[in-house]
Amino acid sequence: MKKTFRIIAAFIAVVMSVVVWSCSDDDKNEAIPVNQLPDIAQSFIKNHYGGVPVASVIRDNDNGIVEYDVRFSNGQEVSFDAVGQWSDVDAPWHLTIPDGIAPEPIVEYISANYAGEGINEISRGPGGYEVELTNGTGLFFDPDGNFVMVG
Repeated sequence: MKKTFRIIAAFIAVVMSVVVWSCSDDDKNEAIPVNQLPDIAQSFIKNHYGGVPVASVIRDNDNGIVEYDVRFSNGQEVSFDAVGQWSDVDAPWHLTIPDGIAPEPIVEYISANYAGEGINEISRGPGGYEVELTNGTGLFFDPDGNFVMVG
C-alpha cells in the first residue's frame, strides 16, 4: 500500500512539474503602437480597415516565433506573422470580414454555393484556407483557393 502511495505521489509531482514548466513565461507579449508593425501589415490595415480605429496591437514572441494580434474598435481581429502577412482575420459572430481579403476563387465559390452568406473568419496556412461563414458553416480550400471540403 505504501509503495502504491509513493508511486502515485511521484506521478503527481511529475505532472505538477510539467504543468508549472509549461506555464513558465518563455513567451513575451507586449503592446506596441501600430507603426511598429511590419510595413506589409500596416498596408493591409490601411487598405481593409482604413477608417476603423485600432484598439490594441500585441506582439507575441512565443519561443522565438513572432506574431502580431491587432484588435479593432469594431470587434474585428487580425493576426499577422513576423513579416506582416495575415494569418487569421476574424469578425464578430454573424458579421463579415472586409471585402478583398479572401482570394477571389473562395469568394466565387461561396457566392455560388452559399448565397446570402458571408465570411465571418478566414485562416491561412501552408495547407490552404479555413473559412467560417456567417451561418457557422466551416469550409476548407487548398492554397490556390479551390474548394476541398465542408468541415
